[in-house]
Amino acid sequence: MRTSGRDTEQPIAIRVSGLSKAFRVWQRPADMLLEALSLGRRHTDLQALKAISFEVRRGSVTGIMGRNGAGKSTLLRIVAGTLDATGGSMEVNGRISAILELGTGFSPEYTGRDNIYLGGMCLGLKRHEIKDRFNEIVAFSELAEFIDMPFRTFSSGMQARLTFAVATSVDPDILIIDEALAVGDARFQVKSFDRVREFKRRGKAILLVSHDMNQIASICDHAILLEKGRIVADGAPKEVCNIYHEMLFAPAVASMADETTRSSVSATDSGTVSEVGIKRDVAERAMSTLSADSVMMADAAPADASLIPQQTTSAFAPPLTAASKEHRYGDGMARIVSMGITTSDGRPVARLISLMDYRLVCRVRAMRDVPQLVFGWLLRDKRGLDLFGWDTQTAGLAPVDMKSGEEHDFVVGFSACLGPGRFFVTSAIAQTDGHKHDVRLDALEIAVEGALDLYTTSLVNLAPHMVS
Repeated sequence: MRTSGRDTEQPIAIRVSGLSKAFRVWQRPADMLLEALSLGRRHTDLQALKAISFEVRRGSVTGIMGRNGAGKSTLLRIVAGTLDATGGSMEVNGRISAILELGTGFSPEYTGRDNIYLGGMCLGLKRHEIKDRFNEIVAFSELAEFIDMPFRTFSSGMQARLTFAVATSVDPDILIIDEALAVGDARFQVKSFDRVREFKRRGKAILLVSHDMNQIASICDHAILLEKGRIVADGAPKEVCNIYHEMLFAPAVASMADETTRSSVSATDSGTVSEVGIKRDVAERAMSTLSADSVMMADAAPADASLIPQQTTSAFAPPLTAASKEHRYGDGMARIVSMGITTSDGRPVARLISLMDYRLVCRVRAMRDVPQLVFGWLLRDKRGLDLFGWDTQTAGLAPVDMKSGEEHDFVVGFSACLGPGRFFVTSAIAQTDGHKHDVRLDALEIAVEGALDLYTTSLVNLAPHMVS
């Protein structure tokens, strides 16, 4: 069990050890009866969870990710106490409030008002306690004008508002949310996130399931990645999100996920990601299954320069050393061999000044004939939150055709409208149909310093100025 990099002083709210869950599956309804009559085993076991172990401490938000069928909802139901485990042990310290699906405990025929009382009582509140909190619940849900209408007439967003408002009104020690924040409009999501952060500040433990990597990166202190009922990654959200990204978009990585061991990563107090004996099997072992000429690292020996027709669009392509946190995947038919930032006149820089103009220079080498190439890049903060993304296809630019052995520089001008801090650049080469040749996640780390005449602690710098 990994604890490095997390606040071990906070009491444990949830401890799960070796948890397993198997569902019995019968081919025919009659087989259930025959087995009940002791006429032999008629079922097969569907193993939904396999030896799950983790801890959630008070004052923290733990995110759980995974593809459909990975076991996320099953795990939350067991922690919430609505489903029994097959094996392992679990310790829960405190009162739980769980949002496992919209309208849990609500009647579609009852009004919103009646369902507030019904839902509150399902969560353990007495009628007078619900009455005391009624106005607060309605105010948070912003459903005052609809509160006496039947729940079935509510939109999914309105149902989400009322469900979340009731679930969080009970002041639980542990809040469990299964993708409820994915429903509803942007205003509701902002209010919900603010309430989750408030719970965290008050020392509550939050367990959150989401497919949204930005959501996990922005709000969670810790992340867990499930695949086929097993934990395949467990650590800092940014690192786990990168592994999840590979799992979703790199077939070789996805096929290896159920054979890999658990990755352990941690976040330092400063917020940067550091490794503690990390086993990069999810990415590295999968990538090793590709042929030697498919994905090659940027520091590999270059081909003979005399054999490479120069089709570069600039005279300079900064060398790129693979970052320690880089994740990389693709079929390797074209590969990104160098990437860096230069000034507008071509001078390489390691530190950027806010609001100044720069160029991102990315050199691509074709390992085979590759038509219709699209280049894209993404800027993220140190938590892994997407700040800006751009690609040549969306911008309406013509794709690039390359012959085997050729090189091409993609040069993108941009203004560093960023606040001071450290940021990460992802670059990618793909076909117009989305098929990826080389994706280098967080391959380049850049530092931004504040403008001399402007102070800001924000992620972005919009260069504000008084006009009157």
